[in-house]
Amino acid sequence: MQVREAMAKTISIATPRDSLRRIAELMKMEDAGFIPVCEGDNVVGVITDRDIVIRGLSNGQGDIANEPAERFMSRNVATVQADANLEEAAMIMEQREVRRLPVLENGRLAGILSHGNLVQATRSDGPGDKATLGVTRGA
Repeated sequence: MQVREAMAKTISIATPRDSLRRIAELMKMEDAGFIPVCEGDNVVGVITDRDIVIRGLSNGQGDIANEPAERFMSRNVATVQADANLEEAAMIMEQREVRRLPVLENGRLAGILSHGNLVQATRSDGPGDKATLGVTRGA
Protein backbone atom coordinates (compact mmCIF):
# COMPACT_ATOMS: atom_id res chain seq x y z
CA MET A 1 0.00 0.00 0.00
CA GLN A 2 1.25 3.49 -0.82
CA VAL A 3 1.56 6.29 1.71
CA ARG A 4 -1.03 8.41 -0.17
CA GLU A 5 -3.66 5.76 0.59
CA ALA A 6 -3.13 5.96 4.36
CA MET A 7 -2.20 9.61 4.97
CA ALA A 8 -4.41 12.36 6.34
CA LYS A 9 -5.10 14.79 3.52
CA THR A 10 -6.67 17.68 5.40
CA ILE A 11 -3.98 19.48 7.31
CA SER A 12 -3.37 22.90 8.75
CA ILE A 13 -0.03 24.58 8.18
CA ALA A 14 1.83 27.45 9.80
CA THR A 15 4.50 29.83 8.55
CA PRO A 16 7.77 30.46 10.39
CA ARG A 17 6.40 33.87 11.42
CA ASP A 18 3.13 32.60 12.89
CA SER A 19 2.87 33.07 16.65
CA LEU A 20 2.80 30.15 19.03
CA ARG A 21 -0.68 31.35 20.03
CA ARG A 22 -1.90 30.84 16.45
CA ILE A 23 -0.22 27.45 16.28
CA ALA A 24 -1.79 26.41 19.58
CA GLU A 25 -5.18 27.49 18.19
CA LEU A 26 -4.58 25.35 15.08
CA MET A 27 -3.60 22.40 17.26
CA LYS A 28 -6.77 22.79 19.29
CA MET A 29 -8.94 23.12 16.18
CA GLU A 30 -7.33 20.07 14.54
CA ASP A 31 -7.06 18.10 17.81
CA ALA A 32 -3.43 17.56 16.84
CA GLY A 33 -0.05 18.06 18.45
CA PHE A 34 1.83 18.52 15.17
CA ILE A 35 1.75 21.33 12.62
CA PRO A 36 3.96 21.52 9.51
CA VAL A 37 5.72 24.85 9.03
CA CYS A 38 5.90 25.92 5.40
CA GLU A 39 7.54 28.70 3.44
CA GLY A 40 5.47 28.80 0.28
CA ASP A 41 5.27 25.18 -0.92
CA ASN A 42 8.35 24.06 1.01
CA VAL A 43 8.23 22.34 4.38
CA VAL A 44 10.88 24.14 6.43
CA GLY A 45 10.05 22.64 9.79
CA VAL A 46 7.44 21.18 12.06
CA ILE A 47 6.25 22.30 15.44
CA THR A 48 4.81 20.01 18.05
CA ASP A 49 3.12 20.58 21.35
CA ARG A 50 6.27 19.05 22.85
CA ASP A 51 8.46 21.66 21.08
CA ILE A 52 6.39 24.43 22.64
CA VAL A 53 6.66 22.93 26.12
CA ILE A 54 10.28 21.74 26.08
CA ARG A 55 11.91 24.51 24.05
CA GLY A 56 9.72 27.31 25.30
CA LEU A 57 7.83 26.98 28.54
CA SER A 58 10.23 24.71 30.44
CA ASN A 59 13.16 26.99 29.64
CA GLY A 60 11.56 29.81 31.60
CA GLN A 61 11.23 31.99 28.54
CA GLY A 62 8.28 33.86 30.02
CA ASP A 63 5.31 34.77 27.85
CA ILE A 64 6.02 32.99 24.57
CA ALA A 65 2.52 33.21 23.08
CA ASN A 66 3.53 35.91 20.58
CA GLU A 67 6.91 34.41 19.70
CA PRO A 68 7.31 33.11 16.12
CA ALA A 69 7.26 29.41 15.28
CA GLU A 70 10.77 29.59 13.81
CA ARG A 71 12.22 30.01 17.33
CA PHE A 72 10.82 26.68 18.53
CA MET A 73 10.23 24.48 15.47
CA SER A 74 12.21 21.39 14.54
CA ARG A 75 14.11 22.02 11.33
CA ASN A 76 15.66 18.70 10.34
CA VAL A 77 12.38 17.24 9.13
CA ALA A 78 11.97 13.63 8.06
CA THR A 79 9.55 13.37 5.13
CA VAL A 80 8.20 10.64 2.91
CA GLN A 81 7.02 10.67 -0.69
CA ALA A 82 3.32 10.06 -1.39
CA ASP A 83 4.12 7.16 -3.74
CA ALA A 84 6.41 5.41 -1.23
CA ASN A 85 5.16 2.18 0.25
CA LEU A 86 4.21 1.91 3.91
CA GLU A 87 7.26 -0.23 4.65
CA GLU A 88 9.51 2.68 3.65
CA ALA A 89 7.50 5.09 5.80
CA ALA A 90 7.71 2.70 8.75
CA MET A 91 11.46 2.44 8.34
CA ILE A 92 11.80 6.24 8.38
CA MET A 93 9.63 6.49 11.50
CA GLU A 94 11.62 3.76 13.21
CA GLN A 95 15.05 5.16 12.31
CA ARG A 96 14.22 8.78 13.08
CA GLU A 97 12.05 7.87 16.10
CA VAL A 98 9.19 10.12 14.93
CA ARG A 99 5.44 9.58 15.03
CA ARG A 100 4.45 11.80 12.11
CA LEU A 101 5.83 12.38 8.63
CA PRO A 102 4.97 15.20 6.25
CA VAL A 103 4.08 13.58 2.92
CA LEU A 104 5.43 15.24 -0.21
CA GLU A 105 4.21 15.00 -3.77
CA ASN A 106 6.11 16.84 -6.49
CA GLY A 107 7.99 18.68 -3.74
CA ARG A 108 4.79 20.00 -2.14
CA LEU A 109 3.11 19.06 1.11
CA ALA A 110 0.31 16.61 0.28
CA GLY A 111 -0.60 15.25 3.71
CA ILE A 112 0.62 13.81 6.97
CA LEU A 113 1.23 10.17 7.75
CA SER A 114 0.93 9.55 11.46
CA HIS A 115 1.93 6.46 13.34
CA GLY A 116 -1.80 5.94 13.96
CA ASN A 117 -2.54 6.11 10.21
CA LEU A 118 0.19 3.55 9.60
CA VAL A 119 -1.03 1.17 12.30
CA GLN A 120 -4.63 1.41 11.06
CA ALA A 121 -3.64 0.83 7.43
CA THR A 122 -1.50 -2.20 8.27
CA ARG A 123 -3.72 -3.47 11.07
CA SER A 124 -0.66 -3.17 13.34
CA ASP A 125 1.13 -5.89 11.39
CA GLY A 126 4.44 -5.74 9.52
CA PRO A 127 5.37 -2.08 8.93
CA GLY A 128 2.96 -0.86 11.60
CA ASP A 129 4.55 -3.10 14.20
CA LYS A 130 8.06 -2.16 13.09
CA ALA A 131 7.34 1.58 13.31
CA THR A 132 5.84 1.10 16.77
CA LEU A 133 9.12 -0.35 18.01
CA GLY A 134 11.02 2.71 16.76
CA VAL A 135 8.67 5.47 17.89
CA THR A 136 8.30 4.01 21.36
CA ARG A 137 12.02 3.42 21.92
CA GLY A 138 12.98 5.04 25.18
CA ALA A 139 9.38 5.85 26.08
